Amino acid sequence: MKVVLEEGAFLPKRAHPEDAGLDLRTPKGGCVRAGQSATFHTGVHVALPEGTVGLLLPKSGLMLRDLLTFGVVDECYTGEMLVHMFNLGSTDYNVKDGDKVSQLVVVPVIREEAEKVDALPETGSRGNAGFGSSGR
Repeated sequence: MKVVLEEGAFLPKRAHPEDAGLDLRTPKGGCVRAGQSATFHTGVHVALPEGTVGLLLPKSGLMLRDLLTFGVVDECYTGEMLVHMFNLGSTDYNVKDGDKVSQLVVVPVIREEAEKVDALPETGSRGNAGFGSSGR
C-alpha cells in the first residue's frame, strides 16, 4: 500500500506481524475532555488497494480508558487521515505527540446496490428478532 507522509508524520505500522491493523500515530497531541471528542491529525495519506475500504478502529488499550474512534476511508480518498476520538469516560485524556490514536484495518468490500422489495426471504430461526433475542 502506497503511503505519503506529511512532515513529522509516522508511517503506519503493525506492532506484531500477525496484527490486523496498522497503528496510526498523531504528530501533535492534545486533550480529549471527559464526555467530549477531539480530532487528531495523522499526516498520513494512503492509496488503498482496489476493492478495499480502510476502517479506522479503536486501539484496545484506549478502549479500556473509554476512548473510541471510528471512521471509514474509501479507496478513492487520498487526503489526510484524521482521527476523531470520543472520550466516554469521566476523566480528561491527554494525547502526547507520537501517541497511537487509532488503527487502520484494510478489508475487502462488496459493492451491492440497494433493491426495494416487498418482503425479505426467510433467514432461519432468528428472522426479525432484534436486541436480546439470542439470550444472555
